[in-house]
Amino acid sequence: MKTEHCTLCELETPDPPVTDSEVDGVFCCTGCLHVYKLLQNMEGEQAEQLRRQTIQKRHEEQEKGPLPEDYAEAFFKVNGMHCSTCESFVETLADREDGIYKSEASYASEMIKVYYDPQSISPESLPDKLSKMGYKVKPVESSGQEEQLNEVARIIIGGFFGIIGLLLYVLFLYPTYLGSGGIVPLTTSEKLFFTSNIFVMTTFVLGYTGLPILRGAWVSISVLKPNMDLLITIAAVSAYLYSVGALLTGSTEVYFDVTMAIILVVSIGNYYEKKIKAGKQDLLEKLTEKQLQYARLLENSESKKISIEDLEPGDRVLVKAGERIPIDGTIINGQGVVNEALMTGESKPVSKNIGDSVLSGTILTQNALTIEIGDTVESTIENLMRTMWNIQSARPGQQRLADRIAAWFVPVVILLGIATFSYHMLSGAGATESMLSSLAVLIVSCPCALGLATPLAIASGIRSGLEHKIIFKTAAVFEEKLETSTVAFDKTGTLTTGTMQLLDQGENEQALRYAAQLEQYATHPIAEPIAVYAIDQTNVENFTSCSTGVYGQIDGNQIFVGQPEWISDQLKVTEPQWEKVNVCRNEGNIPVAVGWNGQVESILVVGDQIRTEASDIVKSLQAAGKRVAIITGDSKQAGNAIRKKLNPDFLFTETRPDSKSNIVEELRKFGRIAMIGDGSNDAPALAQADLGIAFGNLTAIAADSAHVVIPNERLTLIPAAFNAISLTKNRIRQNLGWAFLYNIITIPLAIAGTINPLFAAVAMATSSLLVVGNSSRDMNLKTDTFYS
Repeated sequence: MKTEHCTLCELETPDPPVTDSEVDGVFCCTGCLHVYKLLQNMEGEQAEQLRRQTIQKRHEEQEKGPLPEDYAEAFFKVNGMHCSTCESFVETLADREDGIYKSEASYASEMIKVYYDPQSISPESLPDKLSKMGYKVKPVESSGQEEQLNEVARIIIGGFFGIIGLLLYVLFLYPTYLGSGGIVPLTTSEKLFFTSNIFVMTTFVLGYTGLPILRGAWVSISVLKPNMDLLITIAAVSAYLYSVGALLTGSTEVYFDVTMAIILVVSIGNYYEKKIKAGKQDLLEKLTEKQLQYARLLENSESKKISIEDLEPGDRVLVKAGERIPIDGTIINGQGVVNEALMTGESKPVSKNIGDSVLSGTILTQNALTIEIGDTVESTIENLMRTMWNIQSARPGQQRLADRIAAWFVPVVILLGIATFSYHMLSGAGATESMLSSLAVLIVSCPCALGLATPLAIASGIRSGLEHKIIFKTAAVFEEKLETSTVAFDKTGTLTTGTMQLLDQGENEQALRYAAQLEQYATHPIAEPIAVYAIDQTNVENFTSCSTGVYGQIDGNQIFVGQPEWISDQLKVTEPQWEKVNVCRNEGNIPVAVGWNGQVESILVVGDQIRTEASDIVKSLQAAGKRVAIITGDSKQAGNAIRKKLNPDFLFTETRPDSKSNIVEELRKFGRIAMIGDGSNDAPALAQADLGIAFGNLTAIAADSAHVVIPNERLTLIPAAFNAISLTKNRIRQNLGWAFLYNIITIPLAIAGTINPLFAAVAMATSSLLVVGNSSRDMNLKTDTFYS
């Protein structure tokens, strides 16, 4: 057999390859097909450049070193990762364990994927093996409540000792520093007694409350990536070590207060951010879980409830009307109508008969089915979750702006400290005075304001989002360097209402009343929007339902309601009526014929209606300089109708879940991409995007895969989400600006020796108050326009 290669990426194609009548060539997947179509509409040089990038990336992925054939993989949450430098360190810790081949950690999603030897390690033992150095590894379905309790304990206990220590300073030490005897005059030995107590309290605050900061600093050194924790640690530990040295020499001029203030203020700021982020769980828990746990197994004509994990190849499963299909399989008994919108994106209900395949996670809306599992037990919904986890665990985190600044600022601070000490020693100053000047430089170089700038601004953004029922699941969305350049929408349930509506009541009012009377007794999704027009209780006799329509007797007439082709076998359909049917289908809607006495009297039109604000949202995005893409599982005809109404920059039709993520990956070549969707079929694309927004009446898998969750039907909240991100980024920059203005003023003064560590601490507190005040300002999140 001749091996064929993909026309786009040049990798081998499946047998048979993916093809399309509109383009020449063969493709390895539908994603490459869609991208190839996209490139055809672009200028030659740009298209060729993107094509070469695609080929290079696909081949790099294929050339990565193979793992042993018997490897297994597992996914876990990682509590304690708070910056991108943690990723490399957590991976290093995991890779040192015997039996683990490799790992991939992601700060953005707080996940790790582990490739391991199942012969030597059980998946249940992996969390304990990987939980080291303060990082807590847990199953993906676990909560972070334990970590939150630990954070509270650190703040309360450390705060208690810190308040007592600072109170001792105010009562007994500060007055002596200012030349006063204080409230109670103390002898030298009494001062040493109080100072020794403050030393103990400071040690506890630094070692216990400040442990996450110290660990972050140590991690940054281990992976050679200086971060904000290291900068904070330098200031806090420098003041602590100097004070310990002074205490050992009998001096009471110590700066333990600086250490306590830095650690407590920054820890409280970080805790506040985490507490605000934890508030999102209350909303997320209200989402309906779409993942199934159990199935009805048929044995000897009887059904019993068993776990899906216990199903085996060849088992037969019973599914009743209104239930979700628990496993992939083939229908061996019954016929029904299945709503596949949340899994495939296809907005129209699909009729299923014996021999047809069905997907897990889809909804059986009519009748009952018996499904036989194939040679392997497969669940499309489980595969989607695994795909989503794969993408999330492999996505590297974006380093915080403050950490990127710290990467070059830390070496500068250390050099300035050394230079200051050397300068004062060469100028004839004593060792103590030179050390104090050097210490002042280290303290003022890392004000608390710099440590508070990012967490307080992010907490403000998350809080403002929650007030609008917008859930920012990760702080990483506020840390990206670039703005979103392309916004991709799933059509069904996002740009449309996701529910069937009667769009055209037809040309015969009596026909609508008859149809409504019959559809009251039907369970088909198309029946619901018609049945609401039933205004009287006319008796229906001999009601009969099938997958293509219903019929029954009303007022002595045999009334037929259903697909035009089915009714045409019983009644006459005129040429104008057929034309209306074709127009209806070209627009992606469903025609419903109604007739009696040998003639079709009316054609009703049922469909998923575009949201009223969809056009304005698309236009406002484009006006803000963003490209808009629409991705749908609908036919090309239905897609063209969407193109006419919304005029997107890109339109992709007949897409499957795997091709959606491929499309998102290729669209990323135009810049950062945001994906907005609601269904389980969107989960891989939401996870793949730089910014995934789960919107509307969404599934739990869609919410799990996204960075932002909007469990609301108002499209106007999408501009509000983008605006919250933009305003938060601006606030981070403003806070950092305040902090560095403080640095510009105080560092030269500290180098010159004109300020001491005590004055530096007071100035540090002042700059922190400015950052707190700026972060506390309300955000006015506009819902009608996008901020540029």
